[in-house]
Amino acid sequence: MSEDPLNEIFVDKNEPVDKKLLAEILKNFVRIDKEGIFNFSENYENLVGHKKVLIYFCCKKAMVLKGVKNIREPASQSEVSRNAHVSLDVARNAIHRKYKKLLNKEEKGYIIPNYNLKKIKEILEDGKNKEK
Repeated sequence: MSEDPLNEIFVDKNEPVDKKLLAEILKNFVRIDKEGIFNFSENYENLVGHKKVLIYFCCKKAMVLKGVKNIREPASQSEVSRNAHVSLDVARNAIHRKYKKLLNKEEKGYIIPNYNLKKIKEILEDGKNKEK
């Protein structure tokens, strides 16, 4: 029996995380210790604010996967602002406007669904050649 051609356009909400892809996204921007403390690289500091927001959401996903104590994936606007080192306005704009379609509201915060990691990588790589 042939595969349903419609399978190409449907995403699985419970798609497992592609850990290799997540590591590729983060490796040039951050190191995280076992307590969940970030050490952002110069590459991170050179990003525009809204892309720092994406990196922060990916960091949260990585910490949850590694079982960092007391870390939950959903992040609020104020948490993103504080920990990603961006203004609250930048965090709010990234979450509610620029990347609204890439994020999901969950509990009292937002997450990047696993199936959107490829899009996140493309957005971050696009900035290496030109800034939007």
